[in-house]
Amino acid sequence: MFQNAPFAIGAFFLVFVTLSCKESESTAEWVVKPAEEQVAQDPPPESRQNTPQAPPIPPSSGHEVRFLSYNLENYLTMPRGEEERPKPEKEISPLIEIIVSERPDVLGVCEIGKESDLQDLQERLAAAGLSLPYHEHAGGSDDTRHLGLLSRYPIVARNSQATLDYRLSGRTWLINRGILDATIAVGDQQLRFLGAHLKSKREIEAADQELIRLNEARLLRSHAEEILTRAPETRLLVYGDFNDTINSPALHTLRGEPKETTTHLRDYYFKDSRGELWTHFWNYQDTYSRFDYVLYSEPLKSHFYGKGSYIVDHENWWRASDHRPLMLVITL
Repeated sequence: MFQNAPFAIGAFFLVFVTLSCKESESTAEWVVKPAEEQVAQDPPPESRQNTPQAPPIPPSSGHEVRFLSYNLENYLTMPRGEEERPKPEKEISPLIEIIVSERPDVLGVCEIGKESDLQDLQERLAAAGLSLPYHEHAGGSDDTRHLGLLSRYPIVARNSQATLDYRLSGRTWLINRGILDATIAVGDQQLRFLGAHLKSKREIEAADQELIRLNEARLLRSHAEEILTRAPETRLLVYGDFNDTINSPALHTLRGEPKETTTHLRDYYFKDSRGELWTHFWNYQDTYSRFDYVLYSEPLKSHFYGKGSYIVDHENWWRASDHRPLMLVITL
């Protein structure tokens, strides 16, 4: 009765392995992993949380551009308690510490207030030893929260958009925070930056928050696509707080079709010192999410230094903002 048992068991094992392999093969068709060039290389094993360390220097004989993208969480005057007040000093102090410790050449920020607030940030950084003398300030229909760019390098072209609109729920909507569009000159080369802060996931009565975000993503996509269609050689970075996850309709729209290599925007895949990907903590919903991105055009794909690019996980990140900044090192 049992003389054929070993063969039966062997046959069962073979079938099981075969089915498992087929399942793995089919799974591979829908699990999309980022290309190697898009992934920040593993950071050193020691965490950056305790002692800020000087970031590594890339092996390049050309220019190195250190770009920091950061949502500052309301660096502006707004109702705080019973009065209108600026961002508290107890939040600004660690924020300045974090930025200065990363030594950016270009700083792109969300949730800055008026231009005077951006200048205040610029002056505080300079007093702490980080000089970023050139700036661009942009916004949309939101009178409170704006976008800002500070740069060590000259800004040689500006085309920020404040009045783009779309139709939704039977009415015309203006883009909420606009699109910051600034080109910097690094020696004889140029980098173009598009900054954006898309609609948050907080619900409003007038329309669905996801549809607002999707339409704002379409406007940003259209602006980027026009740039790359006219000048495919443009080294373009599209960055900011997009308030959605990577496979959402908004991010899919913004990135474009992969087959359209000229206009497709690739996603640079950042990690922190523990290999984690989240950039935002929403206290109200008790959730950690990846909402902050840097997308880039085809001509930039071989110009990143992975070991020097990461999510900044400074020990005081939570004191400064509800977001963690992204550091990207570009070699030209």
